Amino acid sequence: MNLNRIMISFIGCFIMGLGVNAGYVPVHLFSTGFPGIGILTLYTLNWSPGIIVFALNVPLLLLAWKRIGRSFVIQTVIVAGALSVFLDLLYPIRNWVHPPLWLGILIGGACLGFGSGIVFSQGLTSGGVGLIGRLIQLHFPNLKMGTIHIAFDFVVLLLGAMIMDIKTAFFTFLASLIMGRTMDFTKSVPHLIARFRRA
Repeated sequence: MNLNRIMISFIGCFIMGLGVNAGYVPVHLFSTGFPGIGILTLYTLNWSPGIIVFALNVPLLLLAWKRIGRSFVIQTVIVAGALSVFLDLLYPIRNWVHPPLWLGILIGGACLGFGSGIVFSQGLTSGGVGLIGRLIQLHFPNLKMGTIHIAFDFVVLLLGAMIMDIKTAFFTFLASLIMGRTMDFTKSVPHLIARFRRA
């Protein structure tokens, strides 16, 4: 187990938690992936997003224990647990900041993308769709991770549109585009640095 990678991933989880609580929730957006489901349960049932996100990961982690391996699952549990903690620990920020809608979209999308990119750049995952993708690729290795993310995110956006409204789902979709671009850029930074050092 690489403690350095895990500690760096904690920073990514903190940034993701910040994005949810300082960006999405104050402007009443719901994100995509497992955090999106967690936020939707907050809006509808007033349940803790952190607990919901971790509970959704439990069956996936049990399956991954058998299919992928113990080391991967232990590291995923630690990182997923950190994300759940930060989602709830940063809860008070929701009451302190009141950004306009456009800024909430930008903060939420950029922070979620930056945090996710940091975690993925360490070869780890915070669970959720990333873990689902890893499990699906065991049986369908030619299926791309991006396709799996798009399919799952579409389902969450559809669910959000039904629970809330189409306009909120559209703004959440815009935030998810920012998230995706930021995540791709963040993931590429270590490779760019390594290439620069070799030059």
